[in-house]
Amino acid sequence: MNKENLSKREIEGNLLSPLPVILVGAQVNGKPNYLVIGYSCPFDFGRYIFFSLSKSRYTTLGIHENMTFSVNIPSEDLVKETDICGSKSGRDIDKGALFSNFYGELKTAPMIRECPVNIECEVHEILDYERNEGIIGKVVKSYVNHHYTFEEEDTVKLDWRKIHPIIWATGGDFNYYSLGERLKTEDL
Repeated sequence: MNKENLSKREIEGNLLSPLPVILVGAQVNGKPNYLVIGYSCPFDFGRYIFFSLSKSRYTTLGIHENMTFSVNIPSEDLVKETDICGSKSGRDIDKGALFSNFYGELKTAPMIRECPVNIECEVHEILDYERNEGIIGKVVKSYVNHHYTFEEEDTVKLDWRKIHPIIWATGGDFNYYSLGERLKTEDL
């Protein structure tokens, strides 16, 4: 690689991307509702999930009311429904009607059956950022459709190549992308 290719240019914003798009689910006024989050972060080895959202979002009401939520990872074939969840308010349309909804152990964190991966969470902490809130959820249970898994060394693992998650890219054109090929070397 020549040195010209190593020169740097300053760019505005957070370049920690791409990340999978998630649909956060909450029960609002007794009905499932979902919104799109492009920035989410698992931490403490996946035991917690963090995301932030505007206090004015309809889903925020359900998160506060029940202190539960779900994280649903849509596949590429759900891009139309995901786009609706990201562009319309649950105050105006019934987003739960877009999907087959189900509930797990928490009973108040609606999940989307069509999404390959679902995670139900209890609110651990809500951080106040003036117009926005940071939501930290403790993972209670995770669910995955069995045909998106494989076994390796007696451990069940996800095959992201089969899931085809929608990827959100920032620092560029702020658009949806698909996941590329798996890279693996003998040393991994």
